[in-house]
Amino acid sequence: MAIMAKHVEAFIREFFDQNPLSQIGLVSIKNGIAHTLTDLGGSPESHIQALMGKLEAAGDSSLQNALELVHEHLNQIPSYGHREVLILYSALSTSDPGDIMETIQKCKKSRLRCSVIGLSAEMFICKHLCQETGGLYSVAVDEVHLKDLLLEHAPPPPAIAEFAISNLIKMGFPQRAAEGSMAICSCHKEVKIGAGYTCPRCKARVCELPTECTICGLTLVSSPHLARSYHHLFPIAPFDEVPTLASSNDPRRKVGKSCFGCQQSLLGAGNKPGPCVTCRKCKHYFCLDCDIYIHESLHNCPGCESTHRPKSVSLMEE
Repeated sequence: MAIMAKHVEAFIREFFDQNPLSQIGLVSIKNGIAHTLTDLGGSPESHIQALMGKLEAAGDSSLQNALELVHEHLNQIPSYGHREVLILYSALSTSDPGDIMETIQKCKKSRLRCSVIGLSAEMFICKHLCQETGGLYSVAVDEVHLKDLLLEHAPPPPAIAEFAISNLIKMGFPQRAAEGSMAICSCHKEVKIGAGYTCPRCKARVCELPTECTICGLTLVSSPHLARSYHHLFPIAPFDEVPTLASSNDPRRKVGKSCFGCQQSLLGAGNKPGPCVTCRKCKHYFCLDCDIYIHESLHNCPGCESTHRPKSVSLMEE
């Protein structure tokens, strides 16, 4: 349990880092009953605190009861949101009060994407659940494998065109409270000094972002949160690999011999061109390290960004 809780904690932090506007809720199965540990929320610390305070397992496991409880929570999510369930299942059976096949079909009808990570042997019912709802089923063989399987679910899933319904959402960008100011936190109902943010609509104080104002219900975010979410909706296209064996008329010799990102040389031993990639739009060349950094962390092509700005300046001058 301690090992699983440690990796779930890492998953929660990684999930909110890559999905800052998303929410998580925790459910545990004990003695054949599903219990809600935390409601849907965007505070990683509150989820981790609740998880560490309930490290216990007892009795039979009921997968049907867990799905019914999860369906009740996620069925209230608006149509523009993703409804996902990630189940860590260590039991070798499920003791259900009714027909679990009906519950699976109900989850499928509600567009709940259920994925299961098994901590013991493979089970047919878990595999069937994932196949019906479009999720992933895998079985961890050791601790390192469990960590890798969990972190694979942290990035946001690809949007399905037929389910991706666009909608306008009201959001507020609160200001950080001044140091030394005293106010009652609306989320914890406690007097706090300094730290916190002020809701732009009702002026209530909240501890952290992103969250939903408990007074007026306005979604409170910061601009970096929106920027990180935007990158996942419009990812950078993969760069094209340039053949290692370059001829004398290789366009790289005309563009330059260094990486456009880090300015390191792209030439290997004997001044021969080394491995590199090129952007399809701006045609600049990058080393493999910059390629990984751009697609996994930066989410912007430096070549494309540098070529866009001079054009806008020239238009203004004209």
